[in-house]
Amino acid sequence: MKHSEYNTAVKLFVLFFALSLVGCSPSYYEDIKRGSTYNYEPGLPELWFEPSGIITPEGKPKLTVAGTIPKGSLIYKDVDGVQTASISINIEVINTTADETLSDTFTAKILRKSDSGSLNDDLYNFYKTYDVKAGYFDVLISVMDQATGKMIVREDKSHIPVLKNGARNITNIRLLAKQKGETSDFRPIPTYDVNQTADSIKFEFQVANTGRKISPITFEVRLIKFRSDTTIASPMSSPNRAASSIEYKGIDLRNYEVIQRTERQLTQPGNVTVEFVFDNLPNGNYRFEVGQDIEEKDRLYKAREFAIKGDNYPLVQSPRELAEPLIYIMDPKEYEEMMQIKSNDSLKAAVDRFWLSNIQNSSLARTIISMYYHRVEEANKLFSNFKEGWKTDMGMVYILFGPPFFQTKSLNEYKWAYSYDLTIPEYNFTFVRNKSKSDVYPFEHYVLERDNIYFQLEYRVRELWKSGRILTATL
Repeated sequence: MKHSEYNTAVKLFVLFFALSLVGCSPSYYEDIKRGSTYNYEPGLPELWFEPSGIITPEGKPKLTVAGTIPKGSLIYKDVDGVQTASISINIEVINTTADETLSDTFTAKILRKSDSGSLNDDLYNFYKTYDVKAGYFDVLISVMDQATGKMIVREDKSHIPVLKNGARNITNIRLLAKQKGETSDFRPIPTYDVNQTADSIKFEFQVANTGRKISPITFEVRLIKFRSDTTIASPMSSPNRAASSIEYKGIDLRNYEVIQRTERQLTQPGNVTVEFVFDNLPNGNYRFEVGQDIEEKDRLYKAREFAIKGDNYPLVQSPRELAEPLIYIMDPKEYEEMMQIKSNDSLKAAVDRFWLSNIQNSSLARTIISMYYHRVEEANKLFSNFKEGWKTDMGMVYILFGPPFFQTKSLNEYKWAYSYDLTIPEYNFTFVRNKSKSDVYPFEHYVLERDNIYFQLEYRVRELWKSGRILTATL
């Protein structure tokens, strides 16, 4: 498939996949926030952002907007020997309570290092604060790449309570992180995913205790970790998973471990900012929650859910991130031996050796390597849920075969076709959702219906990748 044809196929697939998810599930609990989703659309700038309401010690409401733009989603031009992209950003804050709108437009020139080895070097972050009236907000942000004129628009909501005398309130929780080796301040994290370049994460919220006669306010704080599937997708020809297994369920929000629980009492009046910091959390899915009665989800209850994932997630940069997805095309024994390597330099050498020993034309090898890891990153942005997108069943099939020729969707089922002849079962894949996305299960989790008929197809596609013929051969 030619590059232009592939891009067109990806765009059509993403459009259908995104539209099929819109409106098919109710909104998540208003008081449990999860951050921005990736909303990946190839060829367009990417934007992840999250608005948050705060109240100053003087009682003035402000709305903060933390945004991140992956530099790799922009088009660069050579300006005096430096790769430079230019973008314009427009932020509209609509106060639906006060029926007021403010607009802020600014531009930025973004430089990209060709030898970037750090995730932070590959992200452009912006942070804005606006004076507003208390109320409910719709926040719309548009980002235009000035090199192409292409633009995306994203929307989110926020709330700042009206605090009257005697009112008590806990604001929505902000999630921030500090990167390894950095001495600078914590930076906001607008997404559900937090990568492991962060060695410390901080939760920040405000407790309001107002009135003429102030009484102490006592609240609980708890960090919990959910039981969830973190395994890599098994082969398409392997047995189907048992319905009772965590691999089939995906994540069990009723089964969790309490990492830390504490109780705080505030006696001072006004708006008090409270912070909690956690260091070096392992991979997994978490919820940080605050309230006067957490178990009963009382009226002051607020929570922020998040996941700790790979070093540079959703990007693929480190030797281990490059090595792990090779499980789909490597011999199992060879893969197991490679993953035993501890040294980053030795692991990177093993990855290079795998590719170059199979594809002995270095130019072709570079093309195939770029194509493979581009699909891994696309899978991370398209199918990410409680685990990395490349580890999901949909991610595995997408990496190996690319976007389907066409797809159909029913209530809890996707069908992907890689042949125009639907009577050939080995070229058609069915993914089943065992639980609909809902208030209490905010994930899209589709499980492949595995079958032994895929055995020969798996072998053929592995050989096509390893030989480099995946560019031209048909399945």
